[in-house]
Amino acid sequence: MTAPLRPVVSGAVNDTNDHTIPPEEIASGRLLAAVAYLPGLCFIGLLAFPENRYVGLHARQGFVLFLIEILVAIAFAIFDASIGQIPWVGLILGAILKFVVWMALLLVTAYGVAKGAAGEPARIAFLAEAADKVPF
Repeated sequence: MTAPLRPVVSGAVNDTNDHTIPPEEIASGRLLAAVAYLPGLCFIGLLAFPENRYVGLHARQGFVLFLIEILVAIAFAIFDASIGQIPWVGLILGAILKFVVWMALLLVTAYGVAKGAAGEPARIAFLAEAADKVPF
């Protein structure tokens, strides 16, 4: 009883095979694929082009990124209400932690927007695995 082998991906991005998505779908969905990574706007592409696989790929990854951003905001609210109340230590630790985490999320968002606008069906490693499980 062994589990099926899954390919190991090293690096931040695993690009999909360009032959799986027709060039017509990529050309018609580039703008909506880029917009899908902006917080809360991931559903616009799915509503406008529900059958476009290129938009769907980026919209699902944008949805997972949006959920991560919500969870991070909740975690920081809890942090501010607890450890953040410690004079100096909470302030400095909170500022550094928030800067690093929000900058990382901003970079992932910018990368997704750039890839979506460029017409590249890139699968961002930590988002793609969760996005494959999204039912829409």
